[in-house]
Amino acid sequence: MQHQKRNISLLWLAQVVSAAGDAMYQIALFWLVLDITGSSTITGLIAMAAFLPAMLFGLYAGVIADKYNRKLIMIFSNFSQALTVIIIPILLYFDYENILIIGILAFVRASFSTFFPPALNAIVPMFISKERLVKVNSVLATSGQFAYLIGPLGAGLILSIVSIPYLFIIDSFSFIIAILILLFIVLPPKIKVSDKQFSSVKEIFSGIQYAKQHKPLGILFILTIINNFFIMGMAFVGMLILVKDALGGTASQYAFVEAGLALGMLIGSVFVYRIGNRINIGKLLLIGMILDGVTYSLMYFAGSVNFIFIFIVIHAIGIPMITISRTAIIQKHSPNKYHGRLFSLVHLSVVGVTALASAVVGIAANYIDIKIIFLFIGIGAALCGVVGFMNRGLREIV
Repeated sequence: MQHQKRNISLLWLAQVVSAAGDAMYQIALFWLVLDITGSSTITGLIAMAAFLPAMLFGLYAGVIADKYNRKLIMIFSNFSQALTVIIIPILLYFDYENILIIGILAFVRASFSTFFPPALNAIVPMFISKERLVKVNSVLATSGQFAYLIGPLGAGLILSIVSIPYLFIIDSFSFIIAILILLFIVLPPKIKVSDKQFSSVKEIFSGIQYAKQHKPLGILFILTIINNFFIMGMAFVGMLILVKDALGGTASQYAFVEAGLALGMLIGSVFVYRIGNRINIGKLLLIGMILDGVTYSLMYFAGSVNFIFIFIVIHAIGIPMITISRTAIIQKHSPNKYHGRLFSLVHLSVVGVTALASAVVGIAANYIDIKIIFLFIGIGAALCGVVGFMNRGLREIV
């Protein structure tokens, strides 16, 4: 029990540090590209480059997580990202503002990042009982929300003193600090896995096969893909365009909005922690999807950054209802030997789809008012939850 509490505390702290750096990185990257190019299309394409690796390498990353030491995979992922991201401020220092190179670096950083989530989510059930997974996942989720609260707030403060490149430097150092924390995690012996060659096509796609054979999981992944196609492009590209171009906001105001997103998710995580064992996690997930979409549609009425902040907080409360429930469903209803591959499917369904959605939003914003895009995107996202309620297997899953 002592090792469990210690491991959870270390994972939480490591996530706070690295995720705070991630929050600063995302603000810096997308604002920098839009500021240099003035093009929503190019910004969308760079965002696509930053998320595309999840689609290309996601399944392979899951196999790696199921075959090798998950703690070492997390450390390798963080170290590689630290080395990659530090190149960007070096280029900017020498006035080399090449969007193609920045896009390539974003792609490389994201490639290394792809190996982290499956390893992280597969580690937790190795030392936590099924009965405690919802609560533990709720606690761990607050690390990301807390980080994405202090990260943007810190970015806003830093940008009032210095320039964008410093955010990349901070992100790089955050990975190094997270590595030092992860080194102290103590794990039980590695679960015995098949001796099959990890690179075989059958092994790589076995996670998909498992989800197909277990219908509620298969429906969960399909809804995740569709829902995130509606939501994620707007989260990263749409919100930036809304704040900067539609409302004439500043980089600090954009960081303020991102902090509101984190605040809402933090509230949502506490809510899930309190009621997680009192309601079917399937229903909780689907209610979160509906709330997620409805609140996005309200951005159509945004007339100021303060308006966006209020409704982004409400919107974000539904996010942990989705993510924590989805994580617990997979952890509770599948064997640990499949967790790396199944969570790589989640990463693919979220981050990989974000790559396509970001490009679509960036291009669409050239022809359609961004507020109108928010309206219809929100309706589509909410309908995912409505459709999910029609499936009893997913709705009643506990």
